[in-house]
Amino acid sequence: MSYSDYYKNCNLCGRRCGVDRTVSPGYCRTGTDIYVARTGLHFWEEPIISGIRGSGTIFFSSCSLGCVYCQNKEISRTPVGKIMSPLEIANAMLVLEGQGAHNINFVTPTHAVPTVCEAIDNAR
Repeated sequence: MSYSDYYKNCNLCGRRCGVDRTVSPGYCRTGTDIYVARTGLHFWEEPIISGIRGSGTIFFSSCSLGCVYCQNKEISRTPVGKIMSPLEIANAMLVLEGQGAHNINFVTPTHAVPTVCEAIDNAR
């Protein structure tokens, strides 16, 4: 099974919309194109995780959950940012590692898990 097969009859997030995202967008408003709103070192939360060099964060947009308490709703609710391929996300991870990131932190990635998994494979 390829990573893109997971976008067919999509059940990746709690909405379980069942849409074939290779054909049309799901509840998350995305198909197989994954939007990344921001990548960068993040120093301001979870000191145990961020450490002294920062956590390498990759913020995905189009989260389907719509939590009322979301602190990232400006970027998480709609498809904003840049469409990134698994290879581009892998490169972003390696850039963050090169900048000294203690770890890679994916923010609201649930609807993008197949692409994230492929990116991790590429980064390795």
